[in-house]
Amino acid sequence: MTNGLLTRSGRPAAPPPEEGERVKVYICAPPEDSRLFVSLLPPGNPHKVEVVSFGDDASILEQDIGQLGVSVVVLSPLVRNYSDRLVARLARWPELLVVVGLVPPTGDWARQVTAAGAVDVLRTPVTEQTVDMLVSSVPVWLQKAAKLRMEPGWIAGVPPDVAQAVQAMGYRQGIWPFWGPKGGVGKTTLACNVAVILGVIAQRRTLLADGNMNGGHVDLHMGIEPELTLASLAHQYRAAGNQLSPQMLKECAALWRADGSLYVLPGIQRVEQAVEEPLRGEQGGQFMRDLLETASRMFDFVVVDIGSSPNNPVHLAALTSADGVIVITTPDRASVIDVRSTLDTMEEVLGVDRSRYTLVVNMWMEAAGLGRGEIVEFVGLPEAGLVPMETSGAMAYAANAGEPFVMANLGSGNPAIQAVVNALIHIVGQVYPPIEAIWESRKGQRGRRSPVGLLGRLLGG
Repeated sequence: MTNGLLTRSGRPAAPPPEEGERVKVYICAPPEDSRLFVSLLPPGNPHKVEVVSFGDDASILEQDIGQLGVSVVVLSPLVRNYSDRLVARLARWPELLVVVGLVPPTGDWARQVTAAGAVDVLRTPVTEQTVDMLVSSVPVWLQKAAKLRMEPGWIAGVPPDVAQAVQAMGYRQGIWPFWGPKGGVGKTTLACNVAVILGVIAQRRTLLADGNMNGGHVDLHMGIEPELTLASLAHQYRAAGNQLSPQMLKECAALWRADGSLYVLPGIQRVEQAVEEPLRGEQGGQFMRDLLETASRMFDFVVVDIGSSPNNPVHLAALTSADGVIVITTPDRASVIDVRSTLDTMEEVLGVDRSRYTLVVNMWMEAAGLGRGEIVEFVGLPEAGLVPMETSGAMAYAANAGEPFVMANLGSGNPAIQAVVNALIHIVGQVYPPIEAIWESRKGQRGRRSPVGLLGRLLGG
């Protein structure tokens, strides 16, 4: 793959809202402009588009939207405390939110509010026809807003100038396995946290796939109880004559949280599943190659946790299908020697392209006695990241609680914990450079959770 902003084909189109679902509307306009909307669209009306609140002061608008679960805001620039920056913030609201301007029939108001981020405008004076236009346009507006959120430059909660800078930077999409030839170096922990940063914090459409045939336990790290897994998908693939459709993958990979774009495909639940026919030998290797090819058309990033042995066909298929491999080691002789000797063998025997591999040193301690430069020189790979040893127990606690470390500690004031979080952000920056600007802009927003909204359903989640 090449640098630059690359878009893959095959993204699912956003379906219409589910039948019977009610859309909540907030009218922020002078009283004479609100009155007809309020009287014709009360809660419970048959149009299923209902005004749940109204007012003429925009200073409390953001608070009300969050508390009421609003999906459409009709906003007049004539209300108190209106600003274009408010429109811009609402246009990048964490949950799916449509902003519609309610503007006078003359002047430059329509251009002003749409330039700030409104998806469309209605014009005053408000008549029954204006209300009808609102009702009929809501599905179209929701579709448009949902599709905008799938664009590479769209990131919730960041200022428009940051979003524009992100879009201008571009990034490299692809398949990124986390691998190391020695067990216990933190492959699963790092894969889960990197996937969360990409899919939740950066809101890039991301798949976290557990391809560890030794049992990676992604489900435990992510706090989910899977019904369908990679093994389930492998059985479906074989039963379908080795055909894997996007729909099959969607049925097995679940949206992790409604306020993000991270999907999780859990791995095998019992070790013996790795030697069942769908995951064994060439059948297993072909399944993994087709899975990653399908996933690469559906997602910006595919983060894969794989086991240590490259002799396993599923692991080897991930390594050979990757756009870049993140190799994990710890600062101990056994781990570092294993990385070098295994890479040497893979290069000589399998013809593996070593240039696609980068090194992350996990659980770093200077007291271990190995220097960073010494490790890099010995292994022969460039260093993509250095994650300090986390000594407070927060990393282990997060894994036991089923909450990725980076999400559990976004707002931590502990410098040692923040050093680990920042190191994880840096690793993501090697794959997705805009994350640094996004991360900086999110100060003060960190740790916020969002309620379930329309976005997951509209985007086919």
